[in-house]
Amino acid sequence: MKKAGSVHPRNALNELAGNEWLFFTKSVLQTSYPSAYGHHLRKQHGANKPPQLMKHIIEFFTKPGQTVLDPFCGVGGTLVGASLCRRIATGIDINERWLAIYEQVCREENLLAQEVIHGDCLEVMAQMAEQGRAFDFVVTDPPYSIALEKTMCDGTYDIQHRRTDFDSFSDHPRDLRNLPSFAQFYDAVERSAQAVRTLLRPESYFVVILRDSYQNGEYIMASYEISERIKRAGFVMKGIKIWYGTGSRVRPYGYPYTYVPNIVHQNILIFKAR
Repeated sequence: MKKAGSVHPRNALNELAGNEWLFFTKSVLQTSYPSAYGHHLRKQHGANKPPQLMKHIIEFFTKPGQTVLDPFCGVGGTLVGASLCRRIATGIDINERWLAIYEQVCREENLLAQEVIHGDCLEVMAQMAEQGRAFDFVVTDPPYSIALEKTMCDGTYDIQHRRTDFDSFSDHPRDLRNLPSFAQFYDAVERSAQAVRTLLRPESYFVVILRDSYQNGEYIMASYEISERIKRAGFVMKGIKIWYGTGSRVRPYGYPYTYVPNIVHQNILIFKAR
C-alpha cells in the first residue's frame, strides 16, 4: 500500500491519496457545511443537498474531466458540486422552476453552469441512449416517498411542532412524488434505474441518496425497497454510507406517549453496474 499522502499508481477510479480514500470508505459521514453556493435560493427546494457533500461523493467516483449525470437534479446541488471539482455534469428535472433557480445560483455565484434538461427523466434518458451518450458516474437523490399530508406522525399526538405539510414538488402527473402508492413509486424508481443502466459506462458507479419514511404509525424502509429494485435493474450493491448533517431539527413526535423516530440521517446507497 502506498503511503497515505500519495495517489497510488494503480488507482484508476479517482485522484485521491490513500488517506482520503480510506476516509471516504467509513460507513458513517457526519458533516457541518456552511450555507454557501446560493443556499438562500436553493433552500426553496425542501430537499436540496449541500454542494460540498456532492463534491465529496463525486471526487471519489470520478477523475477531473469525467462526466456525471443527475436524473433528479432539483436545484442543482450535484451540478454545483461537479463544478467545484472540475467535472462535466448534466442534470434533468421535471420541474422547470428548480432549473431556473440553479441557473440563477450560477449567475450570482459566478459558477460554471452545467448542462440542464427540463423534462421527464425517463424520456430524456431514453433519448440520450438513442444518441449514444454515456456517463462515467450517476448520482442523485430522488424523492424518498410519495407526497403525503404528514411525515413522521399521523396526528395522534398533540405535541408535534411541525408547521408545514410534506407537499409535492410539482403538479406534473409524472412526478414521482405525485404517484398514488408506494408500490407505484418503487416501480417508477426501478424504471429510472433501468434507464440509468443504459447510460453508464461499464464498471461505473451509481449512488442514490434518500431517507426512510414513517407513515401511519409504521417505519417504512424505503432504502431497502429501492435497493432491491435497483439491483433488479442490473446493479450490484456495494455499500451504504449513513449521512448525518449536524443541526438537523428534532421534534417531539410521540412524546410523552410512545416511541416515534426522528429520522435525522440519510442513506447514501452505492451500486456498481454489472
